[in-house]
Amino acid sequence: MNTIDFVITWVDGNDSEWIKQKNEYNPDKSADTGNSRYRDMGLLRYWFRAVEKYAPWVNKVHFITCGHLPEWLNTDCERLNIVKHSDYIPEKYLPTFNSHPIELNMHRIEGLAEQFVYFNDDFILNGPVTPEYYFKNGVPCDFLHAHNIYYGYTQNTYAHVQTNVANEISKKYSYFRSFMRHPFKFINVAYPLKQNIMNFLKLENKNHFIGFYDSHLPIAYTKRHFEKIWEQYEEILDYTSGNKFRTPYDVSHNLMRYYRFAKGEFAPVSQASRGKYFNLMLNAEEIPLAILDEKYKQICINDTTGDFDFEAVSQKIVAAYEQKLPDKSMFEK
Repeated sequence: MNTIDFVITWVDGNDSEWIKQKNEYNPDKSADTGNSRYRDMGLLRYWFRAVEKYAPWVNKVHFITCGHLPEWLNTDCERLNIVKHSDYIPEKYLPTFNSHPIELNMHRIEGLAEQFVYFNDDFILNGPVTPEYYFKNGVPCDFLHAHNIYYGYTQNTYAHVQTNVANEISKKYSYFRSFMRHPFKFINVAYPLKQNIMNFLKLENKNHFIGFYDSHLPIAYTKRHFEKIWEQYEEILDYTSGNKFRTPYDVSHNLMRYYRFAKGEFAPVSQASRGKYFNLMLNAEEIPLAILDEKYKQICINDTTGDFDFEAVSQKIVAAYEQKLPDKSMFEK
């Protein structure tokens, strides 16, 4: 079995020193720094417990932070690598409060395995997974679903970033040529009929690459793809990495994902097999049930702005995890 690492990014939104520094770089609060991106539901310890229970084969967990750590974290754990931003992100980009440079430079982490799975801290394992769930024959498992990028409204930074990713890939690749070279990666029995039809209809995009559906769940990557992208797209990656906060002109780690679609360097799997995305406000009642049910191998519990009782919802979710994963992991003191 090839070595596979997990990488998780985390920020303590309650750290007064971090807040002070962030505000110094964004004094007029003009940057894209919504509070829901940083507030803590108290789920991190359950993330580690889930890894130990459901993926005991993982080689090492690389825990990325700007420097602050949870007080309960066992920093002496042999399978844990604490990674500060300054340990791997080039100094000229620091400090950063932008998730994109934190993600785009992950391949620079010392000791990172060639094959790794990237998690946000709201992506949590919810049932047993095997190495083959993430990699088959040395390439990442993924689903290719052609999908029109939806802006929603003009300030939707994420949609602009996805458009930038598609435009950058289009400078070197086209959907049509990639389809013709790797037809069975674009049309595959792993995909539902509707998505196969959509992927076929998108062949009209002869001279440019297009958007793809992102389920907002853990993604398997290889360092090789990151290195190739940095070779081919250094200018835009350098620009994005230099932005202290997210901007509509950034690109994201999906550049690496689109690249492997263009090259056919992935193993097709169904989107449904990847797990389920939940919105903390809209799916408040469903989340505890999904945690206990284990129908989904992976779940995302995504915080959001809106009129709801964040504390009450968080307490119900924590209670579900205490029922499901009550025992300390090796990652805890």
